[in-house]
Amino acid sequence: MPKERLIIVGGGGFGRELMSWAADCHEAGTLPELGGVIDDDATILDGYRPPVGVIGSVSDFQPGATDRLVTAIGNPGTKRRVVEMLAGRGGQFVSLIHPSAVIARSASMGEGAVFCPLSMASADAKIGRFVIVNTLSSVGHDARVGDFSTLSAHVDLTGFVALGDGVMVGSGAKVVPRVKIGDAATIGAGSTVYRNVAAGTTVFAPPAKVMART
Repeated sequence: MPKERLIIVGGGGFGRELMSWAADCHEAGTLPELGGVIDDDATILDGYRPPVGVIGSVSDFQPGATDRLVTAIGNPGTKRRVVEMLAGRGGQFVSLIHPSAVIARSASMGEGAVFCPLSMASADAKIGRFVIVNTLSSVGHDARVGDFSTLSAHVDLTGFVALGDGVMVGSGAKVVPRVKIGDAATIGAGSTVYRNVAAGTTVFAPPAKVMART
C-alpha cells in the first residue's frame, strides 16, 4: 500500500518555511514525509534549494488517497477559496503543529490549523479551521480565532479576545483583553487594538516618523 505523503499548498515564502517545520514534524512522528508542493506558478521555487519541488498546480491537482494537504497561504480569502476547491476534489487536510509549539490541554482547534515554532494557544482557547498561528505568536486564555484567519509572527491575542472568520493580523500586532474583531477585518503590522473592530475594517498603527537625520 502506498505511503502517505505531505503536500504543501503554496510555494511562496511561507511555503518554504513550512518545508522546514514539516520536516521537524516528520522527525517527531506527527506528519508523513514531505512529498512536494503545489502552486500555480511552476517556477516559484526557482533560485532556491528546497528539499522538494513543485509537483503540480493548485488549479489542476487531483489529490490522491494517500495525499495529506497542509495550507501555506496567508491571505484568508485566497486560503478559503483554495481549500474549498481542493476539498471538493476529495483533498484531505491535516494540521501542522510544530514540536516546539505550546498547546494547552484545554485548548481546541479545527481542521487544517498551522502552529509554527514557539507559537502558543493558552487555556480554553478555541482555534477555528485552517487558522495559521505564525512563529512566536500567542492566543491567550479563552480567546477565539475564527475559521481561515491568519496570525502573522509575534502577534499577541490576549485573554477573551474574539476574532471572526477570515481575519488577517499583521506581524507584531497586539489585541487587548475582550476586544472583538469582525469577520474579514485586517489588523496592520505593529498595531495595538484597544477597541472593537467592525467586520471588513482595516486598521493600522501610525507609520514611523523621522526623528533625526545624519
